[in-house]
Amino acid sequence: MRVLSEETKNQIAEYNLEYQRKNGLSPSFRNIMHALNLGSLATVQRYIKQLEAEGRIERTNIGNIAPMPKLWGGETVTVPLVGKIACGKPCLEVENIEESFSLPCSIFGSSEMFMLRAFGDSMVDAGIDQGDLLVIRKQENANDGDIVVALVNGENTLKRFYRERGGIRLHPENKAMKDIVVKSCEIQGVLVSCIKLY
Repeated sequence: MRVLSEETKNQIAEYNLEYQRKNGLSPSFRNIMHALNLGSLATVQRYIKQLEAEGRIERTNIGNIAPMPKLWGGETVTVPLVGKIACGKPCLEVENIEESFSLPCSIFGSSEMFMLRAFGDSMVDAGIDQGDLLVIRKQENANDGDIVVALVNGENTLKRFYRERGGIRLHPENKAMKDIVVKSCEIQGVLVSCIKLY
């Protein structure tokens, strides 16, 4: 096995600290790969594991770099941003995590969560606009009226959820769009919060 470069390892540790101080969140493996011109995500992962073994960084339960605990006062929960609401299931593989955010439990709770970037205009009347960051609590069930991430025919969609006789109604919060009525769907999570970006 190839020996890890001490210089590169130190550069990654320094880059992580600088990135977190500047941006208030941890760098993704891709950020590190591009910033330090490393050959692959697997190479970055080997260095990160070694830095963790040395106690120089911490990783979350899903394997990415944990944000520094002093970013927020009080108890926090680390939440990965796993892309947009698009075709396919949100994937929590390390390579697909864009960033990780340390969110205060006092506002967002302490459940297992993930974040998605909103696009499209199907939920504008609920105040959800393209580019907003959606905090989603992972769960497989929902109550009527909840805004959910639902998997329908292999595609993710964010809609308001209603059980109706013989099926499920997924309601877009946009007067120009029609309800989606299906016999069943897979609930992947329920919206906790929408973080606006200006």
